[in-house]
Amino acid sequence: MGQPKELDLGAQVLRSLKAPLKIMVGEHDWYLDMGEKWQALFGKPTESWDLKGVHFVKLLSVIEEDFWTARKMTPMQRMKTVAGLDNGVQRPFTVGEKQRAWLKEDLARHSDDTPLVVFSHSPLYKLYKKWNFWTDDADEVQAILKRFKNVTVIHGHTHQMLTNRIGNIHFHGLLATAWPWPYAPEGMPELTIQMTRPDPFNPRMGAVDGEVRVYPDALVDKIYNFWNRNPVTVARKYTASWGKEAVPPKPNRPSF
Repeated sequence: MGQPKELDLGAQVLRSLKAPLKIMVGEHDWYLDMGEKWQALFGKPTESWDLKGVHFVKLLSVIEEDFWTARKMTPMQRMKTVAGLDNGVQRPFTVGEKQRAWLKEDLARHSDDTPLVVFSHSPLYKLYKKWNFWTDDADEVQAILKRFKNVTVIHGHTHQMLTNRIGNIHFHGLLATAWPWPYAPEGMPELTIQMTRPDPFNPRMGAVDGEVRVYPDALVDKIYNFWNRNPVTVARKYTASWGKEAVPPKPNRPSF
C-alpha cells in the first residue's frame, strides 16, 4: 500500500542488483503520498534513454482525476480505493495531457524507423474498464506512437499473460511476483478463461518472474518463468505474424 517502510524495503532489495535500474511506477507506489516517497528513492517517473539504437520510454500511466478531496478521504482511504477493482469510485487511469505533450516532444527528435520500446504500468490500450485494466487516453498515446515502424509496449497491472497488437504497436503484459490475476466481486469479463488460483498453503503458488529480450528491431521475446510450471515464451515472430507463427504453448496446470 505504498507505505514508506514498504518502499524502503523494495529499494533495499534492489540495491543488490548491479545493472542500471529504471523503475516504473504502479498505483500502489503512488497514491498514499502522491509519489513523494517513491520519487525520493527512485527519481523521475517519466524518462527516456537510448541503448544500442533502440529508443526507450518510461511513462507514468496511472494518473487519476481527483476523486478524494471532495470525499475528504485520508491518504490510506485514497490508496485503498485506487487499489480496488470494481469500487465505482475511482477514475480511469490516464497518461495525461502533460505527459502526452512530453512524449510527442521527446519522439519528435527520432525518425519513423527508430526502434521504440515503451514501458507503462497500465496497458496502453483499453482492456476492461470495470477493473481499471484500462488507460483512458490510450488512443491518444497510440496516435503519437503509430508513425513508428516497430513499437513494443511492456506493461504490468493486469497480472496475466497478455499479448496484443494494434497496427505496428506490439503489447506484452507481465505477470506478478506475488499473486496472480485478481477476481473482482462482480465476476470476470465475458469470454474469459479463469486462471488457476494460488494454493493458500503454498505461498509461492502463482508467483512468477520473467525477462524481456529486446532485439535491434525493438520487437521482443517475452519469457514467463513460472516456479512450478514450464516457462512460456511469447516470441516476436508470434506478434509479427499476427499469431500465425511461433504460437506459445499453454502452461502446464499443476497437479495437487
